[in-house]
This record gives sequence, C-alpha cells and structure tokens, in this order.
Amino acid sequence: MNKALKCVLLLVAMTAVVGCQSVYDAKAAMAKGGYNQVLADTQRLDEFPERDQTLVLNYRAHAKMALGYMDSARADYLRAWNIMNHGKGGGITEAQFFSERQKWWMGDPYERAYNSWYLGMLYFENGNVEDAMASFRNAIFVDTGDLEKGEYAADWLPPFIMRMRCYLDRGDKDGVKMLLEEVNRLEKEPANFDPDIPWLNLEAQLEANTVMMIELGEGPYFTAEGHHGSTRAINQGEYRESFAEVFVDGESLGQAYKIGDTFYQAITRGGRVMDDILNGKAIAKTAGIATGAAAMHVGRVLLQSGGSSGVKIGGAVALGVGAAVLIASLLMNAEADTRGNVLLPGETHLMLAKLPPGEHKVEVRYYDANGNELRDMRQQGIPLTVPEKGDASLLVRSTPKYQVPTSESWRTTDPYAIQKPGASTGGK
Repeated sequence: MNKALKCVLLLVAMTAVVGCQSVYDAKAAMAKGGYNQVLADTQRLDEFPERDQTLVLNYRAHAKMALGYMDSARADYLRAWNIMNHGKGGGITEAQFFSERQKWWMGDPYERAYNSWYLGMLYFENGNVEDAMASFRNAIFVDTGDLEKGEYAADWLPPFIMRMRCYLDRGDKDGVKMLLEEVNRLEKEPANFDPDIPWLNLEAQLEANTVMMIELGEGPYFTAEGHHGSTRAINQGEYRESFAEVFVDGESLGQAYKIGDTFYQAITRGGRVMDDILNGKAIAKTAGIATGAAAMHVGRVLLQSGGSSGVKIGGAVALGVGAAVLIASLLMNAEADTRGNVLLPGETHLMLAKLPPGEHKVEVRYYDANGNELRDMRQQGIPLTVPEKGDASLLVRSTPKYQVPTSESWRTTDPYAIQKPGASTGGK
C-alpha cells in the first residue's frame, strides 16, 4: 500500500473517531459528585457540540431542579422545550452517511414528554396553572402516535393526573371527567401502571388537595448492538426499590401507586425512520469494504503482472476505484445513536391525599419487591405547605434524592450567580 493511501486511511480512522465521540457522560458525573457535579460541568453550554446542546440543557435543568433552584431549572427546561418542539434540528444530511450522532439530539417521544412534564410541574409548583396545563397537554401530545395508522395512544398517566389537577383549580369538573374517561379506556397493563390506582374517579379527585409524585430508580439507556452496531437496543435501568410508603406528620397515608414506567414507554413508542437507514448503511458498508478490497487486490495483481501498458493502466484504474470504494465504505458509519437522557427515573408513583391546611413534614420509605424496607433510602422531614385553596404538590426521588427548597430566595436563586464551578450548592 503506497504512502498516500496510508495517509488517506489514517484520515478515515480519525474522522470515524471524531464522528463517534460520546456526548457528556452524565452518569459518570453523578457518580463523581451528584447533581452538583452535573451543574458545574454544564455551566458553559457553548463548550459542547451544537448537536448535543439540547440534551445537555435537559441535564442542566434536571440538576437545578434536583438542587431546589426551581426558577432557573424552569428557564432551562423551557429553552430545551422550544428546541425539541419547534426546531427541526440539524445534521440530518451528515447523519445519512456519517455517524447518526451528527444529528441534533431532539429526544425520543418519552424524553420529550418528560421535558414537558418537568416544565409543567415547575409551573404548577409556582402557581402558574395555565402554563402548567399547556405543558402537561404537550406531554400527552408528544406521547401520542399517528392514530389513523393504528399507532399507540398516549398512555403515560403523570401528565393526565396533573392536567386533572389544573382543571380542578379552574373549577372545571367536565374537563376532569373527560380526562378520566380517556384514562379509564386505556389497557390496564401492570408493566405501565398499577391497575388498582384508587384515584381514577371524580370523587377521589375532588376530595384531594395534595398531590405527591415519587420517582423511583433509573430510567432506560441505549446501546449499539448487532451488525456494525446498527441496532439501537433499549436497556432497563437497574434499581432495588419497588414501591414507596408515605407518612405525613408521623401517620402513614399508605402505599403510593405506580402511574408510569419509563422503560415501558421507551419500548412501546414504535420504530424510527433512522433504523432502516442504519440497517442499509450496515449492509452497504460490509459490501463496500469487500468490493473495494477485492478491486484493489485485482489492481495490484495487474500492475505487478509485467503485462502490456494497457493491462497496467487497467490495473491502476482498478486500484484507484477500489481504494475510493474502500475509503467511502470505511467512512460510512452505521452505528446507532446511543445518546439519551440517562437522568430520568425508572418509575413515577402517585400519592393523592386530603390534608389540613398548614405546615407538614413528609416521610417517604422505600421497599424492595419482597416488601423489605431499604433503610438507606428513607427520606424524613420533607417540608410541605398545604394552602387554604388549591393543591399542595411535591416531587421527590428515591435516589439520588431531590432537595426541596425551604425558602423563596432558594427557589428563585440562579446557582451560577452564587457558585464557582465545582463548588457546593443546595441552598444550605
């Protein structure tokens, strides 16, 4: 192989490596320093490739929310929402031939639904019911396929439940009835939500004045499998907790009920257009490498055969064409895009309750599938204020735990205005 060809192949290898570089490793950051580490790492969004910024923005928003900086988190979720719902992204042409990761990350349906869901929860907790309602409606919308083609209907209950609470804030019972009818028509699939949820009726919704959303475990993640890594596999996150029990002021309210399973949502959202493209690229890549290498071999044989000048010219042409085909095939990247929002929880559980107005302390205990309490996950002293009118709301997570802000100044603080990258945060 001549020197020029070696240089070209080296360039091919370098291009392939650059095209496949991973996005920010949020899981590694969480293991290193938790949400504080993610917050510090993502302060400068412009330091990340443009194609990854929407995902990184969701990571940053999640970290802010988890640390109690609710206003700042809401601004980031809204910024990401605008890109994911109104933008067309970029890098589409490059992804047809080079790595699929050249495309802007716009999220799968369940990831877009979570973005709208968190945005809605932050609006709701801030008392902005109208914007909350719009966010929850969008979460339902992006979770819905093409019904005319027989695709999936929205079946992720968290935005339905919260939209009901928004309707009740308006005094619109008919709106609640409409949503309850829609939810009660869904298939009662235990993998998705608990069929025995006691609050899917109008009386229970009218009675409650406190809504608690409890997140358990780790959400799904993607890996590249199969021929040239062209198949994107969805993997179940691993976690110990199976259900939660809620206490208020020392008294048990009972077990919370599962209303959403993230893995189930990820695997039931249908295929992607890119899947067929990747499969075709994998086949073309294999065929191209074999064809190019064979043509180069024939060309070298003809050049070294000692034949006529015509034979040697033919050999040179075969060698050049084979090299071009080989290089093009090596440049072609059929590997599936494995970027995904790895900070999402595995499950969402619900507790609806009627509590007296005033200040309360909430305790959440988590249990494994055998009913054994996971004492290291127990959360105590979570503050909850129940208003005279309207709902109290609480969003907590088993691990890594969310911090609930105890003051308006904490809730409204811009964390980057008070911290240097790597410094401790948390409103303490």
